[in-house]
Amino acid sequence: METPNQHYDTVSDAPLYTIDWSDIENAENDYENYLDAIETFFKDDFENDTLEDEI
Repeated sequence: METPNQHYDTVSDAPLYTIDWSDIENAENDYENYLDAIETFFKDDFENDTLEDEI
Protein backbone atom coordinates (compact mmCIF):
# COMPACT_ATOMS: atom_id res chain seq x y z
CA MET A 1 0.00 0.00 0.00
CA GLU A 2 1.42 3.39 -0.97
CA THR A 3 1.59 6.33 1.39
CA PRO A 4 0.54 9.64 -0.19
CA ASN A 5 3.05 12.48 -0.15
CA GLN A 6 1.58 14.82 2.43
CA HIS A 7 3.45 17.62 4.09
CA TYR A 8 1.86 18.45 7.41
CA ASP A 9 4.52 20.95 8.39
CA THR A 10 3.48 23.52 5.77
CA VAL A 11 2.02 26.80 6.97
CA SER A 12 -1.29 27.93 5.54
CA ASP A 13 -1.73 31.47 4.24
CA ALA A 14 -5.24 31.61 5.67
CA PRO A 15 -5.60 33.92 8.67
CA LEU A 16 -6.18 32.22 11.99
CA TYR A 17 -9.37 32.99 13.88
CA THR A 18 -8.61 33.85 17.46
CA ILE A 19 -10.72 35.04 20.35
CA ASP A 20 -9.30 37.56 22.78
CA TRP A 21 -9.97 37.01 26.47
CA SER A 22 -11.51 40.49 26.63
CA ASP A 23 -14.16 39.37 24.10
CA ILE A 24 -15.22 36.58 26.43
CA GLU A 25 -14.82 38.56 29.63
CA ASN A 26 -16.93 41.49 28.41
CA ALA A 27 -19.71 39.44 26.83
CA GLU A 28 -23.08 40.01 28.46
CA ASN A 29 -25.36 37.02 28.79
CA ASP A 30 -29.05 37.50 28.19
CA TYR A 31 -30.35 34.99 30.71
CA GLU A 32 -33.94 36.25 30.48
CA ASN A 33 -33.98 35.51 26.76
CA TYR A 34 -32.47 32.05 27.35
CA LEU A 35 -35.12 31.25 29.95
CA ASP A 36 -37.91 32.45 27.66
CA ALA A 37 -36.60 30.29 24.81
CA ILE A 38 -36.36 27.22 27.05
CA GLU A 39 -39.84 27.82 28.47
CA THR A 40 -41.30 28.25 24.98
CA PHE A 41 -39.61 25.08 23.76
CA PHE A 42 -41.04 22.94 26.56
CA LYS A 43 -44.45 24.60 26.36
CA ASP A 44 -44.68 23.91 22.61
CA ASP A 45 -43.39 20.38 23.09
CA PHE A 46 -45.97 19.69 25.80
CA GLU A 47 -48.84 21.15 23.76
CA ASN A 48 -47.87 19.18 20.65
CA ASP A 49 -47.13 15.93 22.47
CA THR A 50 -49.52 13.06 21.91
CA LEU A 51 -49.87 10.46 24.57
CA GLU A 52 -49.16 6.88 23.62
CA ASP A 53 -52.69 5.88 24.71
CA GLU A 54 -54.22 8.21 22.10
CA ILE A 55 -52.35 6.63 19.19
